[in-house]
Amino acid sequence: MTQATADDQRRQLRASFEDLLQQQPDLSSQDRAFLLSKLNEALDKQDLDAPIQIDPEGMRRDWAAAVDALMPDADASEREFQIRRFNDTLEPLRRDAVQDALEYGRRLREDGEIAAAEWLNERNAQRKKRNTAAAVTNSAAGGGNKKPAPRNPWGNGG
Repeated sequence: MTQATADDQRRQLRASFEDLLQQQPDLSSQDRAFLLSKLNEALDKQDLDAPIQIDPEGMRRDWAAAVDALMPDADASEREFQIRRFNDTLEPLRRDAVQDALEYGRRLREDGEIAAAEWLNERNAQRKKRNTAAAVTNSAAGGGNKKPAPRNPWGNGG
């Protein structure tokens, strides 16, 4: 990412966050300034060359803390609704394919294309083997779960 692109993204993020803070009537101007300063500190510390670290559970914890700070007078159901909505948004990040893509990117950067491709091929082979074993187990278990044929109430053997 170029420095100009990163600066543009930071400006956009700051503006969006500031707009969000302005929409919170319960926040004082001091609270808004404090939260904005924390965002600025985090953005200034950000290493644009560092590998992407995605931690959905950490993000969820941070969001829960933010909801508590931004909505101190909200009842428990409203807080849970906001947290659940954010949690649903994070769900794709928990998928194996996304985790594998991130790990592949890390390995590509650190170990090179050949090693990363070997890792990905091995990972896909393991997943295929696991899925095949699960399908066999499910089909075997499904055979024992068949319901018996209903008894003919007229007793004519049919």
